[in-house]
Amino acid sequence: MSIKKLVTIVLASSCLFASIAFAWNKYPDQTDDGLDRVKSKQVDALYWKEGATLAGYKRVRLDDCSVAFRKHWLVQQNMDRMGLDGRVTTADMERIQNALSDAFREVFTKELESGGYEVVAESGSDVLLLQPKIVDLDVTAPDTRQQQAAMVNSYTASSGEMTLHMDFLDSSTNALIGRVIDNRQDNADGNFQYSNGLTNRGDADEILQKWATALRKALDNAHQISK
Repeated sequence: MSIKKLVTIVLASSCLFASIAFAWNKYPDQTDDGLDRVKSKQVDALYWKEGATLAGYKRVRLDDCSVAFRKHWLVQQNMDRMGLDGRVTTADMERIQNALSDAFREVFTKELESGGYEVVAESGSDVLLLQPKIVDLDVTAPDTRQQQAAMVNSYTASSGEMTLHMDFLDSSTNALIGRVIDNRQDNADGNFQYSNGLTNRGDADEILQKWATALRKALDNAHQISK
């Protein structure tokens, strides 16, 4: 092996370990409410109450998902927009927030029910309560005209990103048993592509689906272990 190739491998490995260390150190080892961080390959940070398990939960109660944009998102969106046409408004922000909250419930409900977990509105000893919120939402090219996709295309390298904070509680006692924090970006490969309201929704659904699938698998694994 040449010296040049060896140096390249060493540098690449160093960058990889540095990124892993940064991801781990970004979040504390314990939350203010006493949950300990545990290792996870699925999410950026997973906190759990010692001894807690998902094995006893056969149903899920899903609170509405609150949605918050990245700080200064609206100001930065309008910096390069000339005139009033095409400017993003607070009404646009509210519409996007409501649509994403509805999409969250739709995707999670469908995935959970497909796995045999009933989504309910009441509490109970076998009901897991989920309290989700999406923060730091960054939509690169929001559709401000709500028209057909072909009429509102923008050329972007990425649709955007968002971070999920979700608490797991025992619904019968409101005891906090776990918390997930995970940042996701759309699967853009770095090449520029058209973005519009339909593609933005599609990219968001793809991220939501990954989170929903991870939750359903966690419930599956807990029930398999308990058998």
